[in-house]
Amino acid sequence: LYGVELDSVSGRIAKKLYPKAQITVAGFETTDQRDFYDLAIGNIPFGNYKVNDRAYNRLGFSIHNYFFAKALDQIRTGGIIAFVTSRYTMDKRNSNVRRYINERCELLGAIRLPNDAFGDTKAVSDILFLQKRERPVLKDDDWVSTGITEEGYVINQYYIDHPEMILGTIEKTHAMYGREDITVVGYDEPLNESLGKAIYNIKGHI
Repeated sequence: LYGVELDSVSGRIAKKLYPKAQITVAGFETTDQRDFYDLAIGNIPFGNYKVNDRAYNRLGFSIHNYFFAKALDQIRTGGIIAFVTSRYTMDKRNSNVRRYINERCELLGAIRLPNDAFGDTKAVSDILFLQKRERPVLKDDDWVSTGITEEGYVINQYYIDHPEMILGTIEKTHAMYGREDITVVGYDEPLNESLGKAIYNIKGHI
């Protein structure tokens, strides 16, 4: 078991909780274990800024997409990535990042969480499950594209094809500066129950 944690307090806590694990208290950009891990799990940082990592600067990815790009190089063929990320990884109209990921990984499934999954942040997040391909493919799977729901919402085509993977109902909301956006209002049931049902739909073998 390995861990990478930027925050020194959290990193020292992790070392105490998992004394047999190898915990690196530093930024992800300091690590380099290519084709090494079987599984990468994380609640990755999100923001409209970049990480200075010489091997990935050419991509120009924001921090959350950088984590995907570097992680998929560090897991072995057939390995799994399970990341919590902002909905914009899936919903952004520009599909360049999804195309990059899809060339190298198969999407096993995705789950869209309700806006109260992480307390008062009201941010809509996704859990993405990806499996590294044996070799890159130059074809766009459906999830590379966005589509429009019957109500006129622009979301990832995967969620249009699999509405059962959205753990709530999509509604309009207003983001910063009055900009119109969408949110997901959770169902009237405990999150662990609706999450358990959605996870059952994700099929994969490692």
